[in-house]
Amino acid sequence: AKVSIIDVVNDVMALYGSSAGHIRFDADVDPALLPVVARSSELKEVLVNLLENARMASRIEGALVSIVASRDDDDRVVLQVIDDGVGIPEEALPRIFEPQFSTRSTGTGLGLAIVQKLVRSWGGKVSVDSKVGEGTTVSLVLRSWEDVKSH
Repeated sequence: AKVSIIDVVNDVMALYGSSAGHIRFDADVDPALLPVVARSSELKEVLVNLLENARMASRIEGALVSIVASRDDDDRVVLQVIDDGVGIPEEALPRIFEPQFSTRSTGTGLGLAIVQKLVRSWGGKVSVDSKVGEGTTVSLVLRSWEDVKSH
């Protein structure tokens, strides 16, 4: 379906407010972004999964979790969740999308597997860049509605 990124991000940010305990949440969404191909409820689920992972990884007082949405050179929408948390060990990165795999002792290990499955079902891509001690960026590349409609 045709989904407005800014509407979904605003809905999710309303759940998190500007902070949750010791963590600050913010969003920077380009207001001129084209709608994307997704399902609104599923995109909210994806963002909540990513924000929860970021929240769990951000253990220091004043940690920041950001949602950033912009357009890439191919007019696709890039939606990122960025944290300055503990990061993911390099040896774990190849496995993070496997069901039941987790770097934490709590949780089901299904969050990123679900994220990847949903994003792929819309024709999008997910990638993760992480450095231990510096944080993690999860990037979703989503097709714009206009691009799909014109083909």
